[in-house]
Amino acid sequence: MYIMIISRGFPTNKYKMNGIFEFDQAKALAKAGSKVVFAAIDMRSIRRWRKWGLERHEVDGVNVYVINIPGGRLPKAILHKVTSIGLSILYKIILKELGKPDILHAHFTDLGYAAAKLKQQVNVPLIITEHSSLINKPIIEKQLLSIAKLAYEQADTLIAVSPALVNCIKDKFNIKSIYVPNIVDTDLFTYAIRGEDKIFNFISFGNLNYGKRMDLTIESFYSAFRKLPLVTLTIFGEGEERSKLEGIIKKYSLESRVVLMGMCSREVIKEKLKSSDCFVLASRSETFGVAYIEALASGVPVIATKCGGPEVFIHEENGRMIPVDDFDALVSAMKYMYENNIKFNREKISAEIKLKFSPECVSKKLLEVYKDVTKF
Repeated sequence: MYIMIISRGFPTNKYKMNGIFEFDQAKALAKAGSKVVFAAIDMRSIRRWRKWGLERHEVDGVNVYVINIPGGRLPKAILHKVTSIGLSILYKIILKELGKPDILHAHFTDLGYAAAKLKQQVNVPLIITEHSSLINKPIIEKQLLSIAKLAYEQADTLIAVSPALVNCIKDKFNIKSIYVPNIVDTDLFTYAIRGEDKIFNFISFGNLNYGKRMDLTIESFYSAFRKLPLVTLTIFGEGEERSKLEGIIKKYSLESRVVLMGMCSREVIKEKLKSSDCFVLASRSETFGVAYIEALASGVPVIATKCGGPEVFIHEENGRMIPVDDFDALVSAMKYMYENNIKFNREKISAEIKLKFSPECVSKKLLEVYKDVTKF
């Protein structure tokens, strides 16, 4: 089967997380024996420097075509128009060089909308995977609601990355979707025996924005462990709240115990997970929660919020769930993890995640969806 994955971007050395969920799926499908082309339309701001225009690569058995257009803060209607034009250009190049795909598979609302427009022109079956937390909000912005509705109605199958998102789409659009999770790289994030260490290490990673509530995590850490100097917190990620977080760290004199690592590669995070005792992320909203899964795949128990995504895979044997924005509950959960960490079976935690979210498992589910749509 010949699959064209349609993405918002492609991971590079400079922007390691750009389009990473989509590319993980593309690699897994290629490894499973499918012909895969990865078509990315990168509409980020001109400040996100990259080579403008068309790029071609071959990475891990996947043919990659990227068109880079400095869109940034253009009005949404113009961004959608330009994205659709960019996808049409990429499709024509791919058609000429690699032939007509059997199926289009677009990710996220904006690219789903562009792919729906393309489908009307080329008559190729369309799958859309929705990840966006904006769809999960109580009230959806009017323009987003409009393009999502058009995209979803054009899709031959609509996928959501969590059961909560399936229910949300049903409630708000009266459209049935199916649950297929994101992939975790279980070759990279894998169980390792935790070495002896007198220091208890909390770890977190995610964008440094208000939605991830890193501020709440640091405040709770201080409340729980201000008199326990051998407890640390390491945070990976970048974002607009970095200076605010640095201020909180300075306020409580935590410079030697709370470290902001910035944006690092998955390989660096993987190594830190090996020496970590608990992963904590106090997100306000997640449609899936890949960060939690990567920690669990490494055998690290987690603290997560009841925010829409993690509920499907976190339970008493691999972590603790707390309400969103609940300071007291987070303090209590962090203390519990510190006092009871030995009770968690790290090898069992990792094995369960590999069984459910490995590339082999998820690619098999996707191929079943494709075959049902194309009747191959």
